[in-house]
Amino acid sequence: LLRTVPEIQQYLGEMKKRGRATTLALRRLIRMAHEYPREPFLRALATAIHYGLYDLERLESLILRYIAEDYFQLSSRSDDQGGNNE
Repeated sequence: LLRTVPEIQQYLGEMKKRGRATTLALRRLIRMAHEYPREPFLRALATAIHYGLYDLERLESLILRYIAEDYFQLSSRSDDQGGNNE
């Protein structure tokens, strides 16, 4: 995991301090690191570290929120109509 995502070292250290670095938690982190796009994953990781969020449910929610913001930007209804309000 550290070779794949070296930025995760601080997060893992804090998980260990809190007794949350179980085998299942590490497997889930590995899965997230492989399944989700790198930039939203790293952004969520940085946010989680900043706010002390070491619950993997919250981390995954952050990742999904960032993916939605980055990849699924919906245009407004007026944009779809070419700016006409007819």
